[in-house]
Amino acid sequence: MAAEIGTAPRRAVFQPAGDAALDRAIVAQAVEWLVRLQSGTASAAERAACEHWRGAHPDHEKAWQRVRGLGADLRDGVHGLAPETARGALRGADAARRRWALKAFVLAASGGLGAWALRDDMAWWRADYRTATGEQRSVLLPDGTRVVLNTRSAIDVDFSAAERGIRLLGGEIMVTSGHDPAARPLVVHAGPGRVVPIGTRFLVRAPDGPAAGEVVVLEGLVELGVAGREGTLRLPAGQGARYAADGISAPESSNENAAGWTQGVLVVERMRLDDFLAELGRYRPGVLRCDPAVGAILVSGAFPVARTDAVLDMLEETLPVRRRSLGPYWTTIAQR
Repeated sequence: MAAEIGTAPRRAVFQPAGDAALDRAIVAQAVEWLVRLQSGTASAAERAACEHWRGAHPDHEKAWQRVRGLGADLRDGVHGLAPETARGALRGADAARRRWALKAFVLAASGGLGAWALRDDMAWWRADYRTATGEQRSVLLPDGTRVVLNTRSAIDVDFSAAERGIRLLGGEIMVTSGHDPAARPLVVHAGPGRVVPIGTRFLVRAPDGPAAGEVVVLEGLVELGVAGREGTLRLPAGQGARYAADGISAPESSNENAAGWTQGVLVVERMRLDDFLAELGRYRPGVLRCDPAVGAILVSGAFPVARTDAVLDMLEETLPVRRRSLGPYWTTIAQR
């Protein structure tokens, strides 16, 4: 692994919720405190630590009050969330349901994402195939198409008389297309993107939600189009392109290690530390944050995604950074 201070182009990996006064990550921390204190097992030391956190910054107290107020609203059944969802989060229902409930709680408390975000999250929960944090899964479809789902990914499958449809709800997949005797096209829908492979193996990535994504062709050829826009872009092996509702980017040479995650390795070259941690955070539970003071450090290397704690240890050993943790699910990488 190598590191240097630089000004590599920044790509957006996190967009705060619509209320500019509150960072979504701060709201998430307020939710964790609320859940801990209302669990019935919180110690006096934990209550004192929560008071200290609330007083550390005005936004902390603002987030706390919003979450407390939202908790009352949810118990009254307003804001579009069922009361049992909030109660389940605070009482500690089964782990999968609790994770969904907490996420919905944070989205609503942050403001600005609205009911559509909660509907999307429910669609994810009901997806035909999905993976949890740190999990990868290989699915063989009836036509022989193989789909490998990366961490925090979800798809629906809809084979009809007209097409063999796969819809990426979020995350990242690698698709190796099969052969259909009926000659129906294989189509991957991901937000506004429409990917039609021609005997190929390719990646489709939308880790920040369905509004935009990226396609990388590993073998063969794909046609990439955007809903509501004319024309398609043909991408051969070794190329990729990003897309959104307003169009498709110019094709670029793809990283030959783009599919490294299928082998359990995250391979990066001169990536900003804040972007790297955002990517690594997809493979571990909880929140992994980067202090802006060290965000511009550039990182290169190959990192095992199944051992994220070991990766953070390595960062501490080789970079001028240190890890600060608040419990097992809240970690910040800050300046040493």
